[in-house]
This record gives sequence, structure tokens and C-alpha cells, in this order.
Amino acid sequence: MSNMAGLVDLGLTRYEARAYLALIGRRDGTPAEIARMASIPRQRAYDVLASLSERGLVLPVPGHGVRYRAQPPDHVTELLIAVRRRELDRLARGATDMAADLSALYQRGQDLGKPLDYVEVLRDREHAVERVQKLWAEASREVLTLVHPPYLGASSPQDTVVPPGIVQRAIYELATLDDPRMAAQISGYAALGEQIRLTTVLPLKLTIVDGRSVAFNMPDPSEADGSVTTLVVQHEALAATLKIAFESLWAGARPLADVLAARSY
Repeated sequence: MSNMAGLVDLGLTRYEARAYLALIGRRDGTPAEIARMASIPRQRAYDVLASLSERGLVLPVPGHGVRYRAQPPDHVTELLIAVRRRELDRLARGATDMAADLSALYQRGQDLGKPLDYVEVLRDREHAVERVQKLWAEASREVLTLVHPPYLGASSPQDTVVPPGIVQRAIYELATLDDPRMAAQISGYAALGEQIRLTTVLPLKLTIVDGRSVAFNMPDPSEADGSVTTLVVQHEALAATLKIAFESLWAGARPLADVLAARSY
């Protein structure tokens, strides 16, 4: 039984293994004799022996009638192992090609990321300031801002540089100019090249960078201490939608120079 199991593991069917084992115990035999010795249905014995013969595991014996002789076991096992090697080589080549195809799919899946991976929720004030400053530093074309209290600690004009080629536009609330410190900061940013307008009231603090990154503050309605949650979202559709709102506010806001001229009278 162990020999038959071994032959089956090497690629023979159970009938083929039985027929071969029956043949190696004698010089040769007819299909009818092998069917009886191997407990194979007689009508199947002819097909089984023909299959073994085609694979070189048994040989037809010349002469009268149909008779077969088993090939030596070491020759048979070498033939069967060679077939398995070729099959494994074919599978290995197919697996290599399949892995290349699947790797492309896998990489596309990794690039998609997990749901909401493009959203950052920041509750720490200092961390939020650092993250928004990093967005500004990464800008390559345009930075749009709505400046609305609470002010989380923006850098002063002395610490700020407006890189060439980057358009910076900001809208402040008119009441901001009532604070001498904030008024001085606004004038400093304007001197650096930031385009500034003012309006009566703004809905929230907002930053849009290069039409792809958005940061905005959401005041906590249940807290009276000015606590806010900052959301940073990498999403072009959201950025495009909020830019429409910014442009609408910009169109209705007053240039800084006009507001300062009016206040000087």
C-alpha cells in the first residue's frame, strides 16, 4: 500500500499504480492477467496499460497477443520525477508572471489607502499651528486664507518670507484692525507681498494650499474657553469647493489700503 501511495504521489492514478505493481512481480502479463492480479475492471485494464506504455513505464512485448513488461523501478521513478519537475517549472513560471500582475494590483490598492486617510484631526493647539505652517511651507503656487479668531499663534511678519512665484491672499475681519498688535501684523504681511482684504465677518478660519490641501478650525460649541479642533484634508474636490466660497468672500471684501485710508480720516 505504501508503494502504491508513493506512485500516486509521483503522478500515477490508483489503477495505473496497481497495474505497474502487479507487472513488476512477473516477467510480463496480458491485460486480463493484470486486471485479475491488480483488482482492476477488465475493460479498464487495456486503457490503463496503454497509458503506462505511452509514458514509457511499461513496454509492449513483441509476439502473439497483447502483453506488457514493466520497466525497472529506478527508471520509472526518474521518468515520473522528470514529469513533476517540468510541471513545477511551468507552475513557477506561471507564478512569477502572476505575481507581477498581482503586484501591480496590490500597489494600486496600497496607493488608494484606507478610507479617510486623507483627513487629519488635530486637537492640540501647538500641533495644529505646526501642521498648518508646514502646509504653507509646502506651497508651490497659491495660499488662500480666511483669518478668524481665535488666533492660535501665527508667526509674525518678521519671521515670515513670501516665496517668489507664490500668490498669497488673505481675508481678515474688519474688527481685527481694532487690535493694534494684529493691525501691525496685517500691515507687515501686506508689506511682504500678501494681498489682503477685509470683510465684516467670516464663518471660520480656513487655509487652502495649491488647490489640494485644506485646513480649517472648528470651534467647540460646548466649550467656553475658545477650544477648537483643526481638520487638515488632502482632497482636491473639497479644496475646489471651498475656493469658490473664498472667491465669493474676496469679491465682496474691501482692499486693505482702502480700509486704512478710510480710517485715517
